[in-house]
Amino acid sequence: MYGVRSTSEQAEALLGSVAIAPIRDDRTGQILRNDLIDKISGGRSAQNPRYRLDVDLETLELGGLIETDASITRYTVTFRGKLRLVDVASGQVVMNELARATTAYSVPASEYAAITAQQDAYRRASDQLANEIRARIASFLETRRNG
Repeated sequence: MYGVRSTSEQAEALLGSVAIAPIRDDRTGQILRNDLIDKISGGRSAQNPRYRLDVDLETLELGGLIETDASITRYTVTFRGKLRLVDVASGQVVMNELARATTAYSVPASEYAAITAQQDAYRRASDQLANEIRARIASFLETRRNG
């Protein structure tokens, strides 16, 4: 975490060979894909990818704090990603897992501030989910290399 690599150089090199498939056809999917590209392959698209990462993303937003006038002033945002790491050469799914990230935001009185708070919560959830996915893939690649 603090500048010390948690995976081997070989696993890091394999992370660079993971292509990230498009995720959903909306801005949320695009942001998560960009976060994954940044975290998994340092912002570069994989050249001659060995693996392809497919992510089915589900987003859930629930009101959590309801005022006496029935207005909701706090929401919880959950991102769930069903991950499939596919060996490009064989087409075989080599890793199949579920990852999730949860964050929350408060709804201020200003409509613009409320939209900004929601967008920020979605960005934070995307970043958290991308970190979780990267850690799982790195762990899998490290185990596979040693196994």
